[in-house]
Amino acid sequence: MHARISSRSVSGLLALAVLPLSLAACTGASSGGADPVGGGASAASTSANPDSGLPTGTLLKGDLLTSGLPSGYALDSTGTVDTGESFQDPSATAAAPACSALDATGWISLAGFSAVSFAQSDYIDKGDSEEFAQEIDTYQGTSSQDVMTALSKIATRCPSFSDTQTHSTVKVVVSTASTPGDGSVTIALHDTSWVGFTTLVAVRVNHSVVSVLSSATSGSDTFAAQRAASIVANLKAGAN
Repeated sequence: MHARISSRSVSGLLALAVLPLSLAACTGASSGGADPVGGGASAASTSANPDSGLPTGTLLKGDLLTSGLPSGYALDSTGTVDTGESFQDPSATAAAPACSALDATGWISLAGFSAVSFAQSDYIDKGDSEEFAQEIDTYQGTSSQDVMTALSKIATRCPSFSDTQTHSTVKVVVSTASTPGDGSVTIALHDTSWVGFTTLVAVRVNHSVVSVLSSATSGSDTFAAQRAASIVANLKAGAN
């Protein structure tokens, strides 16, 4: 028997990844030195840009883990995507995804906020029975705090949901903590028809939120927490 592997949904993320690179011209991601002539206007423009100082998807991709994963896990290219050098136009999600989206990559979308940049990768074991997904999303202003608040209350909205594959009931249990990083939310998914468990962990670091999913026959809670802490360390080391 194997752990029940979660479904993966990245079609929306893939669409975001192909945004025109010309958008970068409107963000703080453009490179180059300060203009000595009209420098005041340039500084004013930068301060008015809500994306100024935020990491691009390219930078966030470098903070994702590429080592320290169990033997036999391989990168799933269909679940690996980032926003590159461009920033997205943020907006609250018009319609919140179904609760079953908790059991898929990109589950952080249930918080109801869209990031301006992100990077994601997905690893599957060779038996297609276990999965590790990791993602970093960056938000403008105080939205990262709002994301964490929404996730901490997700069990109120989604105390359970139906597994679309097994048609069984998945129970949702949420716990919060002050570490690692600037705060964390752990979501445990339990289903008596599964062998093993799925654990989701979200950690806020400044304007970014690290989110991971671990579906395994055993130890998904410890593994998810440790991998999230490693990504947080990468973010802090890069000051992203």
